[in-house]
Amino acid sequence: MKQKAEYLTVSGLSKTFHSGGQELEVLRDINLSICQGEILCIVGASGCGKSTLLRAIAGIDAEHTGSVVIDGKTITHPDKKIGFVFQEHRLFPWLTVEQNIAYALNEGTKKEKEIQTRKYLELVGLEKFAAALPRELSGGMAQRAGIARALVNEPPVLLLDEPFGALDTFTKITMQNELKRIQRESKTTMVMVTHDIDEAVYLSDHIAVFSSRPGTVKDFFRVELAEPRDRNEHEFLRIRRKVFDEFFERIDVHEEYNI
Repeated sequence: MKQKAEYLTVSGLSKTFHSGGQELEVLRDINLSICQGEILCIVGASGCGKSTLLRAIAGIDAEHTGSVVIDGKTITHPDKKIGFVFQEHRLFPWLTVEQNIAYALNEGTKKEKEIQTRKYLELVGLEKFAAALPRELSGGMAQRAGIARALVNEPPVLLLDEPFGALDTFTKITMQNELKRIQRESKTTMVMVTHDIDEAVYLSDHIAVFSSRPGTVKDFFRVELAEPRDRNEHEFLRIRRKVFDEFFERIDVHEEYNI
């Protein structure tokens, strides 16, 4: 079988903040790569530079050493080919769901924009809430709208910064399932930051485990699990433990799951 070509590559990326004569090294020599249509989850402690790396990949912060290359192009500034989903939905409260999604479109006729907006309303299952205002949505529905807005321009790459971190457990699991469905249908390459180890194992093709600041890649490995994934399956729990053990000493969780 022909090996897939690398699509998104981060090479030797380091980042230091300078303020008041002080230097704060946040990222050190980050090297990562994934193929088109894959999901990479980045896990690590708070303050280890995960969100800083996302901003570098997005081109929002180009003040770093090293490089980010997507589909052969070096990223040095924001690009509509890179979508971004934040932990908060950041919808405009005075616009309807449909208007919020359509707002991201700046190309095409009025009719083309209507068709494209409707397509992504349906993709995230919000077609019946097109006329609703953000305050009328649940947290999970608002995040769906935020994801639709990020995808409506059909960016090849979608970056997600702890998008489900503020949701309750049930809604979070529902949204994880939705994200997997959306990714299968859209074929979008995704890079997601999360604190949730189970979430990373459930969603990703690859996991990058970051050290504490300055963030470095402690481990980077492929997740090969059958779909649909079972959170109680032995291999799922083995991978979960592999990530867990990067941060904590071995505890009774191993005995609890008999692994």
